[in-house]
Amino acid sequence: MYEIISALRQSAIVADIEVIELIDEDSVKLVKIRAALKENLILYVTELNTKDYQKYSYHCQEDDGNFVVRWDNSPHWKEMSTYPDHKHENDQVYPSHRMTITDVLDQIEERIG
Repeated sequence: MYEIISALRQSAIVADIEVIELIDEDSVKLVKIRAALKENLILYVTELNTKDYQKYSYHCQEDDGNFVVRWDNSPHWKEMSTYPDHKHENDQVYPSHRMTITDVLDQIEERIG
């Protein structure tokens, strides 16, 4: 989870980060972050890891609230070939591999040039 914070701080497209919640215990690791990006974008990052459970969400939106894209592993698209990993974009849901913060930042950077 500290690698997520570090990657955000080092990224050229990140203007500012706010760590909303950080739990670093033996039994649970949780990080929630709000990152202000270039081009008036906001990236919300959530990663939760326990011994038996992993959940992530990378949600990108415009600063006025308009949705752009989200990658997550919420288990509600069982027919997806990459279940539970998937991507929401343009009112559609698509297969996606397990994303990392570096993957997400790379893809957003491609979008904004």
